[in-house]
Amino acid sequence: MTIDPDIATDIIEPAAALFKELSEDDRRALAAIIVEISELESDPVRKRSMLQLPEEIGLLEEE
Repeated sequence: MTIDPDIATDIIEPAAALFKELSEDDRRALAAIIVEISELESDPVRKRSMLQLPEEIGLLEEE
């Protein structure tokens, strides 16, 4: 199953903006959850995308 990139962007951009309001500790905790869940993914393409997500949405940026 794939999701249209435009729809994915419409979902992720507002969420990423909200994530930036989290404390650094909370952003790191959320990133760790995403990485943990990605390790359960069997599809290598989806897994790679999930592993890149925390950095791509700014969870690992310094304040």
